[in-house]
Amino acid sequence: MSNIGFLFTVGLLAGTLWLAFARLRMRLENNWPIVYYFAAVVYLNLYPLTLNPYVAYVAVICALLLRFEFLSERLVALVRIIEIVALVHIGWSLFHILWRELR
Repeated sequence: MSNIGFLFTVGLLAGTLWLAFARLRMRLENNWPIVYYFAAVVYLNLYPLTLNPYVAYVAVICALLLRFEFLSERLVALVRIIEIVALVHIGWSLFHILWRELR
């Protein structure tokens, strides 16, 4: 992995941790999660086979549902839980990539 790829991975891991912790307090109409997922999809296309694309796209769909749909409170809670589980998986994968790179 190049230096730019390493920095992109570190930045995406920091964004993942930030979004996982802030998603429960953040308003649903906030656009920052969409910006994060744009960067995650770019990373997924630049470095194939590093992240599970199914998990990443499920997280993108959850973020779009939370941003652009009017759901009941129970469905919002379920979609947030699914998104946080996907973010934990993405964060763990990115941490594993960085751990291998630093060894």
